Amino acid sequence: MTDPFFRRVAIVGFGLIGGSIAQAASRRWPSTQIVPVEPGARLRQGFGGQADLAAIAGADLVVLAAPVLANISLLADLVPHLSPGTLVTDTGSTKRAIAAAALRLPSIAFIGGHPMAGAARGGLAQARVDLFDGRPWILTPPANHAPDSLARLEQFVQGLGAVPHIMTPDLHDRFVGAVSHLPQLTASALMHVVGTLAGDAGLELAGAGLADTTRLATSPPDIWRDVAATNQDVLRDALDTLIGTLAGLRDSLDSGRAVDEVFTSACRWREALDRARGSTTP
Repeated sequence: MTDPFFRRVAIVGFGLIGGSIAQAASRRWPSTQIVPVEPGARLRQGFGGQADLAAIAGADLVVLAAPVLANISLLADLVPHLSPGTLVTDTGSTKRAIAAAALRLPSIAFIGGHPMAGAARGGLAQARVDLFDGRPWILTPPANHAPDSLARLEQFVQGLGAVPHIMTPDLHDRFVGAVSHLPQLTASALMHVVGTLAGDAGLELAGAGLADTTRLATSPPDIWRDVAATNQDVLRDALDTLIGTLAGLRDSLDSGRAVDEVFTSACRWREALDRARGSTTP
């Protein structure tokens, strides 16, 4: 067992992601001191917890694991409590907005982060020690980052079981907008429409296909409001592309031309996805 890269880790926002980081870090480095901080609420579960940001004093690493806009607003509040040499990261699903906010606070050593892991339902009760095992964890260091800080954060992420990927905030938001944000909006919109059209009686007839396709539809809206607001340009373009594709399907239902094109392309890209994930379609 290696010594911990960060001996005192403060996690601000203790839900699904924050709680899973705490569990995974404690699994890998039992001697690491985990300090959960939930501003405005007193924690009573597992790791104790504090409601005051002053609890981050002395932390080697501060992880902002609240919703995106809350993380951004918390950055400035951290400054009076940070110790010299403390590294700050986050787990938000968009990176450009928080990276820009951090640049306006030169006293903070900040490297953005985003674990590509989660669950259909949020909250601390859903936290799991293995949530990050084998999953990508994107890091978006600023141009002036300290190489040693990035190396330590990469090693920390690997210790949690994840696979670090380095990219710019712009590239992150473009890629993740396509592979994560658009699927979430689509699944929720689809479940909304299906439920409205079919009602409770119709849903009794649904098979596994609907359940598989709309698994994400139970995600909490408060988190996704922040994601949409901070990646709206990417999502507008993605939604326009999706709407155009659906309109093409609608307008050629009689000939089936768009059905052939879309289904053939979808099969090809699904096979590519399976290869990327190291799995095969049953």
